[in-house]
Amino acid sequence: MPPAMGLEQSVSVPEPIATILVEALPEEHLNQVEHSVNTELVVPIEEPVNAGDPDDLWQRIRLGYQLDLSNLPEAVVRQRKWYIDNPNYLKAVFSRAEPFIYYITDQLEQAGLPLELALLPIVESTYDPLAYSPSHAAGLWQFIPSTAKQFGLDRNSWYDGRRDIVSSTNAAIKYLTYLNNRFDNDWLLALAAYNSGEGYVSKSISKNRKAGKPLDFWSIRLPKETRNYVPQLLALASLVDTPSAHKIELPFIANTPYFEIIELEHQVALQKVMEASGMDRSLFNRLNPAFRRSTTPPTGQHTLLFPYENANSFRAALITTSQKDWISHTEYAVVAGDTLSQIAEKFGTPLSWINVRNNLNSSRLKIGQILIIPHDEETTILTSANPSFKNTRYRVVRGDSLSQIAARFKTSVKSLQRQNGLRTDAIKIDQYLSIRTATNKTADENLRKLSYKVRSGDSLYMIATKFDLNIRDITNWNKISRDEYLQPGQRLTLFINRLRI
Repeated sequence: MPPAMGLEQSVSVPEPIATILVEALPEEHLNQVEHSVNTELVVPIEEPVNAGDPDDLWQRIRLGYQLDLSNLPEAVVRQRKWYIDNPNYLKAVFSRAEPFIYYITDQLEQAGLPLELALLPIVESTYDPLAYSPSHAAGLWQFIPSTAKQFGLDRNSWYDGRRDIVSSTNAAIKYLTYLNNRFDNDWLLALAAYNSGEGYVSKSISKNRKAGKPLDFWSIRLPKETRNYVPQLLALASLVDTPSAHKIELPFIANTPYFEIIELEHQVALQKVMEASGMDRSLFNRLNPAFRRSTTPPTGQHTLLFPYENANSFRAALITTSQKDWISHTEYAVVAGDTLSQIAEKFGTPLSWINVRNNLNSSRLKIGQILIIPHDEETTILTSANPSFKNTRYRVVRGDSLSQIAARFKTSVKSLQRQNGLRTDAIKIDQYLSIRTATNKTADENLRKLSYKVRSGDSLYMIATKFDLNIRDITNWNKISRDEYLQPGQRLTLFINRLRI
């Protein structure tokens, strides 16, 4: 069966860089096709597609092929047969690819790389920019944190460059170019290294060299996932090359840009960006999945992607709107006895935001000084702009605890803390809390149910930190004690927000 497209996915915890939460070819599928294909299968003679409409992106990709698709091994034929037998899977991944594949194709062509690689994100992430694996690989190109850092992708509490379409594609091209050079221009070995690591591939080549065996991809020893990874790409490339020979129909994708890139010099609230550009939230998040909060980072230059019909509206708004109005804020006059930390606590705003927004180099304040207090859009009113969610203002009463309130409103302790700027679970009687929850009509599109397999050495604290969760939520979801010893191989149910991890 093709990977699930809904909210619930159950996965093991593999290590390689290309492993994803939504796996392109699960192990049970691989076992199935190994038994379902006759070894005497006749491979059709493939005739190249004639030059077609110059507006057709698929034709541009074909003209940029560099890999050898002749005399394909049986492993590739098996993968191709599975794709042919599952047209709904192909339809889904091609649809996901449409906003991104032109940009990726264009960047690959400029770098002189094979345009078959424009299909690699199908294998890596099913072209889902929010794809995420328990081994912390993320984005279209499934970078793990260490490799992301090596190739210049920033990752912090505000932003994850692995999910930035532009930055991650540039990093992937650099990495693939490096691997191809590292393995003497053998693209199959380079792709194997992208999946399982260059160290593993190098060791396998060395063992074959010592044993006097061939050194090509098909001959060296590789993990099962990698042995299937390269055939998956070759199978997709052969289908795109000669779709009529395999009785499949490719959706038309125009050979024109889908989005425009706009550089930002200052912080903006993403909700205000959506309103100014006229983009709906779902498309905006799809094109700009790198931002982990409801605002862009307070410092540095960042990019936003817009369909061309929305870009002009946003550009006009940038010109006509004051910089301070792009972030929801309160103007506060300092009174005697005020400290920055007290003001930050009063407004539920991180102290760092206040420092950055007001260009403060010290904690000294003057009576009457006007401070701009920025607000996270998630703690302000979102109801009118985003009917998928509602905000509730809740007054704490005697006997309340943060975990009880979270359970009552079907949210998490971590979310309540984040929405209200709380550093601990402590709350006070008569304190007001802002509670943002999904309406019954629609669940948060970024929420995923994950079946996590406990590793040796894991603890509740480590798992909670890894997935940006609260220990109390994990114990409630799994009906276990906080003090319970976790067993390697034990399965835990986690509800993760893919924008927070």
